[in-house]
Amino acid sequence: MKKIIIFSLVLISLSWNGCGERTPKRDHIPVIKNNLLKLQTAVKEYNRAAIDSLLSVSILDKNQNSDSLLLFVYGPDRSFLFEQFGMAEFFYTNRQGRIDCFIMDSSRTMDRPFVLFIAYEHDTWLFTSFKEGDTTSSY
Repeated sequence: MKKIIIFSLVLISLSWNGCGERTPKRDHIPVIKNNLLKLQTAVKEYNRAAIDSLLSVSILDKNQNSDSLLLFVYGPDRSFLFEQFGMAEFFYTNRQGRIDCFIMDSSRTMDRPFVLFIAYEHDTWLFTSFKEGDTTSSY
């Protein structure tokens, strides 16, 4: 009887620990990748409305928006010749994640690491913030 009670307690404990953060669904990968491609296209076209449609409202809490993203990518004098968010690596749970990549021009150099944070809100993945990436990471 004692073994049954211990076994039951272990099962209950395991089920409680698993409730917080479930394994993410694999079918989210194409959606996240597609949103990054949409963001890349919108940034290349300076399309603020398209960028805004991919941003979470919570990005405003970090004093970021489509204008600050464009400023970050192109620089204050808008002289950077943006081509893509290259060498992207995706890390996510069931509700949030990050995309580590590089802001690249046609030379495809990896000297501008970039991190985009994402969250699953209202049945879709939205960008919640961005920052300069860690230059010590290897990709």
